[in-house]
Amino acid sequence: MKRVLVTGGAGFIGSHVVDGLRAAGYAAVIFDVTASPWPEHADVPSVRGSVLDTDALTRAAAGCDAIVHLAASADVGIVAKTPVPAEELNVRGTLSVLEAARATGARVVYASTIWVYSDTPGDVLDEDSPLLAPAHVYSATKLAGEFYCRSYRELYDVHSTVLRFGIPYGPRARPAAVLPIFVGKALAGEPLTIAGDGRQTRRFVYVEDLAAGVVAAVASQAAVDRTYNLVGVEETSVRDIADAVRAAVGDVPIVHTEGRAGDFAGAVISGERAACELGWRPRTAFAEGVRRYVEWHAGSPAHVEPVPAPVPAPRARPLPPRVRQPVPRTVSLLVAVAYAVALATLGIGSAQVGTVTATAVLLAVAFDVRELVPSIRGLVAGTLAGLVLLAIPPLAHLAELAPLTPPLLILAIIGAAGALGMATGAQRAAARQPVEQP
Repeated sequence: MKRVLVTGGAGFIGSHVVDGLRAAGYAAVIFDVTASPWPEHADVPSVRGSVLDTDALTRAAAGCDAIVHLAASADVGIVAKTPVPAEELNVRGTLSVLEAARATGARVVYASTIWVYSDTPGDVLDEDSPLLAPAHVYSATKLAGEFYCRSYRELYDVHSTVLRFGIPYGPRARPAAVLPIFVGKALAGEPLTIAGDGRQTRRFVYVEDLAAGVVAAVASQAAVDRTYNLVGVEETSVRDIADAVRAAVGDVPIVHTEGRAGDFAGAVISGERAACELGWRPRTAFAEGVRRYVEWHAGSPAHVEPVPAPVPAPRARPLPPRVRQPVPRTVSLLVAVAYAVALATLGIGSAQVGTVTATAVLLAVAFDVRELVPSIRGLVAGTLAGLVLLAIPPLAHLAELAPLTPPLLILAIIGAAGALGMATGAQRAAARQPVEQP
């Protein structure tokens, strides 16, 4: 029995791929950052981990014949808003998968997307169509993964199959996908929102059909080092989706908004290569798939929405270790006592000695109070420093020569020292903030 590791196996498409692999007699292993929420996968071996952790991925892939790589940031809206973590997950995650395959000898089945055709001119596009640089970050990250697959084949003899998915829909779909959004709004009696005029078309593919295509690619040796479009046979416009949902759920209004930048233009994508070489064709008509999704969404009281895999946060430079104050608190206190003794030896009155000693002690403690906000600590320390300066006899005599009256001079010195300390503390705090790295 062949063993197959499925990254993102707890997610929407991945969970159906796991079902398909098991039905075909494969031993599926889930690799995901979250536990599978689907009760039917309770007995499936599962490894919790991120695809960015190459070592963990390599350990999980040991003994596997293939790695089906589905883990990705797949919501194009989220990718557009947070491109840095999306690039890290989609591109560097694919690099980690290829490294794990290089170490274990497994073959990679890489999930790409028909969005890579988004800026390619032509009425009908297939796997041999020359691609232009995509405008959308999501398309660019998935195309980069395809390039990495080719590079690892040429440089390291790591074999792979690239599958360009149509727009998947069906049970277990992410709540942010277009069909779940439309169905949820329709069930709530809310209007359906369409970006643009709604005439842009998609090659949707029912998720169970898509999973069958992935299994066919795993099973076929003819698929090694080949690229396939796994798409539906119908050209479905966004308006068609809305109409299908209204037919299945209820008649609600439609509202049009401004179109999205970098959106998939909707050229016809050919799936003939997959039909000829893999024997795969989608079986589920779009309207039937919508009906099944609505039935699944609304019918089961045990329905559990999948928890989307978190997008990794941008890495930050580690904070430098905290540097101890150059003079420990105990030494500061000893210096303060020695200073008071020196003043007493010079004949300064006991009241002034007590004032200076108390001020020096408070100053030493203030510099070591770590619970205070750095800027506040600087204010306290600076103010106390000003008081100490006024208590030193030579400086006190100089103060008498200043044009300001003693109270104003005292306030000026204390205010200046306090402001300087506050600014210094704030600057030190800002210098310790983490800096994002690509």
